[in-house]
Amino acid sequence: MKLTLIFFLVGITILSAQADSVVWKHYGRGGIVIADTSSGGLGYYRINRRSETVFRDLRFFAFGLKNDAFIYIRYKSSDKYKTHSKFYRYTTTSYRKNTRAGVDLQYHFNQGFGVFLKEYKNGLMNLKKYSSGLVNLEIGHAYDMTNYLNETRKTSYVKTAVFWDHDGSAFSTKLELEHFRQISEINVNNLSRNQYMFELIIPLKNSVSLNMIYELENYLENKRGNVSSITFSVGKKGNLKGSAIYKYFMDNSLRILK
Repeated sequence: MKLTLIFFLVGITILSAQADSVVWKHYGRGGIVIADTSSGGLGYYRINRRSETVFRDLRFFAFGLKNDAFIYIRYKSSDKYKTHSKFYRYTTTSYRKNTRAGVDLQYHFNQGFGVFLKEYKNGLMNLKKYSSGLVNLEIGHAYDMTNYLNETRKTSYVKTAVFWDHDGSAFSTKLELEHFRQISEINVNNLSRNQYMFELIIPLKNSVSLNMIYELENYLENKRGNVSSITFSVGKKGNLKGSAIYKYFMDNSLRILK
């Protein structure tokens, strides 16, 4: 991992200065993961900032099995267009290692445009009988390098995705469907794939929740086939009273991670 990435991770964790007007949120989880006939432990941490026009999100996720491991660091930023608020542009960059899928340390990047297809609110919040949701569509260009420390060859894709977030009084759900169609030259394997994620969140007291996530990675024309897992965890969220340093790192982390 690049030295600047290490400084970035350490910096956002330990630095604090004068209070910033932006309200940050952070989330932590711990639990178990089940994949095929194996099981193990997991850890998750997320820093998030959103407003009417801006979204910044940094996630760390890892689990360990008896003979395999999955490590994922992802940063996503998006900004609505001022004149057409239903549309936005986004950029995502990530580092990932998934030994179950035969993926070495992979650098992945995608960017493009999104549109909010549907936003809804139903019921009366003061009676705790309500639901709200958001459905959005994204399309863009993506590429990755499956062993970026030793290779410079990029695999390019056209990315399409649908996201559906639903919040209710008793539980919340998230559904993510992403398709990556390889458009670069196929040298050994066609790496076109679908990625699915379904998350169920049951809130408890004091911002604590129970979480269940099912993930499936499906390679369409590859010997890797399907790789799936189910995780069960307990999580807690809260406001992070950050400083201007947090804002600087989150707004510039794409440049730092490259």
